[in-house]
Amino acid sequence: MVKIKNLDLRELIPFERHSKIFDMWNSLKGGETLRIINDHEPKPLYYMFQAEHKGEFEWGYEEEGPEDWIFTIKRISDKIDRKQEIKDLIKQLKTQEDVSILKEKAKDILKNLSPTELGIIEQEIIEEGTTRKEMRKLCDVHLEVMKDGLGKVEMNLNPGHPIHTLMEEHKMILEFIDKLKRNIEEIETAKSFDDIPEELEMLKHIAKHLVEADKHHQREEEVLFPELEKRGITEPPEIMKEEHEELIPKKEELYNLTENYDSFKYSEFLTKVRELAKYIIENLPDHIYKEDNILYPMAIQAIPEKEWSRIKNKCDEIGYCCFTPKC
Repeated sequence: MVKIKNLDLRELIPFERHSKIFDMWNSLKGGETLRIINDHEPKPLYYMFQAEHKGEFEWGYEEEGPEDWIFTIKRISDKIDRKQEIKDLIKQLKTQEDVSILKEKAKDILKNLSPTELGIIEQEIIEEGTTRKEMRKLCDVHLEVMKDGLGKVEMNLNPGHPIHTLMEEHKMILEFIDKLKRNIEEIETAKSFDDIPEELEMLKHIAKHLVEADKHHQREEEVLFPELEKRGITEPPEIMKEEHEELIPKKEELYNLTENYDSFKYSEFLTKVRELAKYIIENLPDHIYKEDNILYPMAIQAIPEKEWSRIKNKCDEIGYCCFTPKC
């Protein structure tokens, strides 16, 4: 006998619906069916399933409006063990500091996961007790896998689209990171402030623009992340937000240091600059890579196309960075 689980979305407030759907979908075993009653046509949900679970489900309608829509989603392949595989991977990450040791194993687990599917699994694992710190180790492994050419996401977005703008800003930020690397190399060859007046001005210019990127983070945290959370995707944005909280003070400290460099001895200044620049150079590009290749594709897949105009208006209200390319 086919097992059927019923879900009446009419009883739930809108932002709870997607989370509930995917909670129940992920609990299905092969051959089981989720039967859903909705108050509007579920076409966006169907497209999401096509994008995320193609080949894993059968979709059917029992009633097609105009008031009630009743449809079924049958799981035709059982991939429920994928979550357990990721859990096992995280347990090994707790005891092995070098993520490259697990990279080959991670390839087999992560290479066929879409960004949204991974985000949902991450969320479930955290809800079951895994800490975000542990989950960020998994993100580091995923990052290593993706940099080897697996699962790299290509998106064709028009200029002016909020995600296109964020990604173009990322390109500019990465250029400032490259300038920071070269600038630090030049400063390290000097023996006093008198030797590097132009280099100090350039460092101040770079630091100011890295701080200016706070508008970029603000649009993510106040507009994009809440849109994902409304659709049941909460943990990936929280992980990115935690990284913001670590990066922003470092950028501000670097900028303040360039503004008040003459209150330090040169050796003290150089030590502090090295430390801050090293942190930013090592961590900010990885953060950008995760957003470009995991979080942003997740947003494109989860947020209906018709919503992006409204999202852009909210971004416009917050404003843009001084280096944001014009549409």
